[in-house]
Amino acid sequence: MATNYPSHPVFSWKPTITGSVGVDDGVVVDSIDLATEIGSSYWGWDSDGSDIATAASMQDRLLERIDDLVGLSSYNASYTWPDGDAAPPLTSYTINHGSNVDLTFSSTAVAAQFGFASTTVTLVSLISKVADFTDAGHWQPSCYGGSDERWTVNENVGVTETIDGSSRKVREWGDALTDRAFVFPSVMVANIRSDAAAETSQAAMAQRDTSDPNSLLENMAAAARTPENTDDARAFRVYTAAAVYRTCYWLRTEEISAIDSVCSSASARRIWSVAFTMRDNG
Repeated sequence: MATNYPSHPVFSWKPTITGSVGVDDGVVVDSIDLATEIGSSYWGWDSDGSDIATAASMQDRLLERIDDLVGLSSYNASYTWPDGDAAPPLTSYTINHGSNVDLTFSSTAVAAQFGFASTTVTLVSLISKVADFTDAGHWQPSCYGGSDERWTVNENVGVTETIDGSSRKVREWGDALTDRAFVFPSVMVANIRSDAAAETSQAAMAQRDTSDPNSLLENMAAAARTPENTDDARAFRVYTAAAVYRTCYWLRTEEISAIDSVCSSASARRIWSVAFTMRDNG
């Protein structure tokens, strides 16, 4: 199946969120322990059909906990794309409240998990607050073209033949599985590696902020190398449109241990073709 729209696919996983954030609306002054209230239990991207972050996402969970403290009339976090084909998605936060809500993250690294460049953020009632850059827990190739194909595979097959060729036997163990082969022909290097993402010219080409540590293929491979629930392989949700996803696992160790094995230069080492295979689990 060909893909031809840079807003998708989006590969999502459950990042491990750390730190804390202070909440102050002028009446209530309290804080949220992000490591406890979010931790590694929420997806870095989980959209409904209108690109609104669902209750399973870390963005909605942050607003839910703020609501628990100050009593918001309503709230939502939505996924948005700045103008331009290459731009990665940002999260826009909107609240309805009698006053502004000031957030103070415990460090810039903690704020960066939610796409904010500063430790202090003010949510103004009924005015959307768009994050400064991408947030943790997802990767988007941000390129036109490419392919997304599913192939049936079963490595547990044995075939034997007698020495005189008079008899042949075949045996199969277990069910046939599905591999999902992705090819993205023109991924900007700033969306692949952290060193390129921090370089001014490379980041500008990809419409990224040089302070943005998120939404990198490098991050996704690191997540794949980090087990869930002690030793379970990490699950990824692959979104091909708003609210449309299938769960996949990136299992090939030669790919996740060295991402240069899935990248080949397509243009002066600034644009790369990226190809890897995941196990599709429906």
